[in-house]
Amino acid sequence: MKIGLDFDGVISDCGELKSRGAKMLFGVDIPSCKFKKEIIVGEGLLTIDQYRELQKTIYGTREIGLLMKPIPGALEYISRLIEDGREVSVKTSRGGVELEIAKEWSALRGLSLDFVGVSGESKAEVAVGLDVYFDDDLEKLKQLVGIVPNRFLFSHGYNAQDDVLDIAKRIGSWNEFYCTIHAIDVFGGVR
Repeated sequence: MKIGLDFDGVISDCGELKSRGAKMLFGVDIPSCKFKKEIIVGEGLLTIDQYRELQKTIYGTREIGLLMKPIPGALEYISRLIEDGREVSVKTSRGGVELEIAKEWSALRGLSLDFVGVSGESKAEVAVGLDVYFDDDLEKLKQLVGIVPNRFLFSHGYNAQDDVLDIAKRIGSWNEFYCTIHAIDVFGGVR
């Protein structure tokens, strides 16, 4: 089984860093559970330019980017998936220095994963051949309908309002994802 994972919001949790960065750069208190561009800009908490500057600072500054915390359970369950014989890779919207920081962050935590960065473009082309894809952005999962048979949305406060319809199945934790992958192996599909 070939499994593709997004990096930010699935493996790493940069919400806390974004909250601290928004306070430091712009003097704005924003809870980490709100960090989705559409929410932040839509509610007028930051302008689009401020949001981009914040992202560039968090993702593109090595000393800051390496401080990201892992999503609870990510390190353990990714290792278990690999030990179980599954092919696990990262398909991320990051590119350039941001991608290199993500690779270094992962290596420092003992994860040996192949990374493919699409620099903000669609992940559709790099997802061909995957059996499973796990992301925290429903818009990115929409692009994989008809390409990846099993699509999962990692539930967070910033995507709780997204209606997944038949685009993806919501997953609330790495343990739930791992158990669902096992069910796909045993039963041949999501049950």
